[in-house]
This record gives sequence, C-alpha cells and structure tokens, in this order.
Amino acid sequence: MDIISPSYYFTKVDPDYSIKGSRDPLGFQVVWQQQGRQLIPFLSTVSGNLQDFQILCLAHYLYGSERDLDSKFFIRFEQLMSYVRLIKHPGTGFNGISRTGMKLKNAKRVSLSNTPGDELLSNQRAYGIWGKYSRPFRDIGFTKDAAFKSTFRQKTENNPAKEEFKKLFSKIKERDSTKIEITELDSANSLLDYSKTELEFYDRLILKVDRANPWQNYLYDFLNAQPQSSEFVLYPFLKSFGNSSFVKGTDLQRILLDIENTEKILSPLNRIFRYIQTKPLWTRDEILTDEIIHSMKSMPDYLFPLTEQGKLKNYLLLTLQKDNWSLIEDLVKRNLEVTKWRGGAPWLTISGSIVEVHEGDGGFVFPDYNPQMDNDNYYFLDTYRNLFKQIHG
Repeated sequence: MDIISPSYYFTKVDPDYSIKGSRDPLGFQVVWQQQGRQLIPFLSTVSGNLQDFQILCLAHYLYGSERDLDSKFFIRFEQLMSYVRLIKHPGTGFNGISRTGMKLKNAKRVSLSNTPGDELLSNQRAYGIWGKYSRPFRDIGFTKDAAFKSTFRQKTENNPAKEEFKKLFSKIKERDSTKIEITELDSANSLLDYSKTELEFYDRLILKVDRANPWQNYLYDFLNAQPQSSEFVLYPFLKSFGNSSFVKGTDLQRILLDIENTEKILSPLNRIFRYIQTKPLWTRDEILTDEIIHSMKSMPDYLFPLTEQGKLKNYLLLTLQKDNWSLIEDLVKRNLEVTKWRGGAPWLTISGSIVEVHEGDGGFVFPDYNPQMDNDNYYFLDTYRNLFKQIHG
C-alpha cells in the first residue's frame, strides 16, 4: 500500500462552505467535503432552506440581474423579508429569527439598515443568507438559467400588491437606512408563496445537475421513486441507495462506499481526539489501557483509490489500527501540522510519556458511541433530502 504523510494534503477550506464558528483541530472538514462533493457538488451543510434560496433569487431579480448584487443592499433586503417571514410563517425557522421577533414585538414600524443595531445576527453578512448561500447560489447558476427572468418576472407581476411593493422596495434599494411601517410588509406577503412554475425551477436547478457523471440525478431518481422516512440515518441510507437499481453497475457504487468508509475513519478519530481533550494530562499507560479509546476504533476492511485524498485516508486508516498510544501520537502530530498551517498553537503536545491538553474546549465523551453505526458528518445528503422534501411537499 503506497501510504505517505498526511501533512502534504492541507487544502484551504472554502469560507463559503465552512461551518461558521466551527473548529476543526484535525483538518478533517475538507476531507469529508471533498468526498461528499463527488455526489452532491454544489450544496453545503448550511444551505438547506428553500426560502433562503428564494430570497436570494428575488433579490437578484429585483436588484437587476445584469449586474452583481450589492451585499449591503441584500443585508437590508434580508431584514425586510425576515419580518415578512415571521408574520406570514411564524412557525418556521430561519437565521436571525430571535432578533427579528424582538424587534417586531409591539412595534408599529421597523428600521432597515447596515448598522449593527439593525442587523439580525452578530454578523449578518457572515451568518445570514449571504454568508451561507452565496457560494451554492453562484455554483448552481440560478441567474444564468434561461428561465430565471421569466420565472421571477411572473412571480412579481402576479403579486396582488405589486405597486405597493415597488414603493417599499425602492426605499431599501435607494436608502442606506430607512424605517417602514409594519403595515407596509403586507405588500411582500405573496412573494413568499411558491408557484408551480417556481417549484419546477428549483427542482431543476437545486435537485438536479447538468454535468458529466451527474450522480446527484441518480439520487433524485432514488428519492422520487420511494417514500423516505423522516429520520435520516447515514449508513442504512447509503446501503439502501447503493443496492438500488439506480446505482448498481455504475461508478456511483464506489463513491458511496468511499463515503461510508471515509466517515468510519474520520468520525472515530475525531471522537478520540475530543475524548483526550476532557483531561488536562494523560500518561502513556493511561492511554494504552483506556477502554473507551479502544472501543471507538473502527477497522474498515477497505482500500481507497490512490488519489491524493485516497492516500491520506489510507494513512488515517492505518492510524486508526495502531495501539492507543501510537494513535494519539499521530493525532497530536496532525493537530500540530494543522494549527501550524493556520498560524495557531497546538491543542495537544507530548512530553516524554505525558500528553498535555492545552485546549479543552469541545472535549466530550460518548461512552455509547458505536463507530459502525454512529456518524458525525452527512456529506450533504441530509441537506439534499431536506430540500427535496420542501420542493416536493
């Protein structure tokens, strides 16, 4: 087996695909993302709300799709639509709903601006729709689709309060700061409905792909052919999908096996690292005899293709098969390389036969963890299924 050091494969994490505020001490995020993108190329773990895509589409169309959307304008538009969402659909959730509700409570009018006092989140640009959806929106190519303008022209023209909405829209487009009456929000209510034409547009753009080896379309056909349970469990789903007539005899079977075995390596290693974080000091003997570490090991009988990422995962598989102390040595080394690349300090160090824990934040123990059944990452499958349900009802 041609195995080389994992230190050669630290790829920059795309900030639009990274989970905002998360910490990844072993640099595993880019590994599972790369694997998941072979099946679902454009979505992210945080782009699973259809109405957020809808609001981006509306903003692009109304602002003028012939030019790039201004992010400052969009922040104000998102604020406007958040108030409409809370009034029209009070039972649904979205990022910023808590602050939206506080501002809306007993108010006769609300302020829309780019000032911190009006933002819906601590950093609305990063944590709101713009930060979480702009990259998937751009990669999917909504505005470049031939049906984009006609779909949203029809939607805005069919708005029974379109003249009132034009006046409201002009305020937030032309002014950096404006106050609007709560009653004015009614003019945008119908924009949050879904017409048949619009749902067909989302179905074709979000759920399907037009590219060589469109494996995502096989997933679409599989979900469309049989009802799905409300609860999503990764490994049984991969087995069911992989054994279906939609997949058999295709290269997608290998991709699904790669996803399964990638997670059966990354999840245990991440859990072991987090377990070590729960104590400030560990001796070599403690680690060698620790039953929890031993119980979290997974030994997939699998060899990944010898691509760069495949070699890295084969290396990590060997790490998982080592004795407890050697395994921790490898994790400490990897964390050192990751934090050095990021310009930070290591979370763990080894001095002789002692492991010193310098960063305990995020440490946890799950004694019932089963590496053959439990997982930490979903490879965008859960996002896709949620969007499928929203579009198909």
